[in-house]
Amino acid sequence: MYSHKWVPASLLAVLFAMQSAVSNAEPRIGTAASTRPNAEALSGGSTQTLSTGSEIYANQTVRTGNRGNADLVFIDNTNLTVGPTSEVRLDKFVYDPTGSSGSVVMNATRGAFRFATGSQAKPAYRFDTPHGTLGVRGTKVEVAVSTNPRDECATKVRLIEGEANFTVAKTKKVARLTQPYTCACISQRGDITYSVCPESLVEFSEETPAPPFIPGGAISPITAPCVSPTTPNCGI
Repeated sequence: MYSHKWVPASLLAVLFAMQSAVSNAEPRIGTAASTRPNAEALSGGSTQTLSTGSEIYANQTVRTGNRGNADLVFIDNTNLTVGPTSEVRLDKFVYDPTGSSGSVVMNATRGAFRFATGSQAKPAYRFDTPHGTLGVRGTKVEVAVSTNPRDECATKVRLIEGEANFTVAKTKKVARLTQPYTCACISQRGDITYSVCPESLVEFSEETPAPPFIPGGAISPITAPCVSPTTPNCGI
């Protein structure tokens, strides 16, 4: 005859919490400085609603609803704003404050983002999209990723500060942005066009206002400075 031993509900709760903590063995890489519903982080099979002060971990996917917004600050002072109806995976985060072995890799699948590099060596930062890869040099930059095949720009990159290169996945052409408030439009075919962009690509929260557009003669006429990996000085 078998005897049945019942486990108290409180003990079960503790066991589940321990299992969750073990399964989420990824390192903490930052926090949510501010959010606007709906914003959430997905890791494995679990979903966490993000609020101000929520911890962010490597290999999480952050996504927002049609009015959502998340302003994330990483431990190396990298800033990432995730706009409405957006999704990005925090693929890799290796913090090396004293050397050049750090690595910060993000993979955006849809939506609009603003990205400001932190304190690590600039080659450490990479921002991937389905249409190509963004590399930066001490940069504040915005990226809009479309999932609509009829949109003129499959990916659009707007430079705010610094320099940025975008390597197109389909054609291997490279768009180089060196002038503030200019945009590179990556077409569905992989072609690159440039324009002046006074307006932000991201809908910002009140806590994180969009940077102002500075009119005047600071922006020279837009040309196509770099559309091929064979062009001199095309790389970062």
